[in-house]
Amino acid sequence: MLDDATDETANIITAPVITWEALTEREPRLAQMYTEIAHVTDDKISATFCANRLWYIQFEPRLLNLVGSRAEMPDKLVRAPEAYTLARRTLYRLLPDCRNCVCVPW
Repeated sequence: MLDDATDETANIITAPVITWEALTEREPRLAQMYTEIAHVTDDKISATFCANRLWYIQFEPRLLNLVGSRAEMPDKLVRAPEAYTLARRTLYRLLPDCRNCVCVPW
């Protein structure tokens, strides 16, 4: 019985771990986006600030060309769904919170 378990684990293929560092090394434009998004501020002069609107209009279309299944680069790691998830999560979190927009109840 122990031999069967050993045989089963020997056949498991492990996928490479996708890290932000690995992604930016293979696709440097992600690091450029990181810097750009990190500099976004809510000026508080406008009546509202909507991170979602900014994300979906300005950043999401660019991200889709850099990572995930629609990436321009043929690199398998960059085109992996997990790469898109990691990049989106990393970049979106940099945006300031929504303020007085339809996303946030008043």
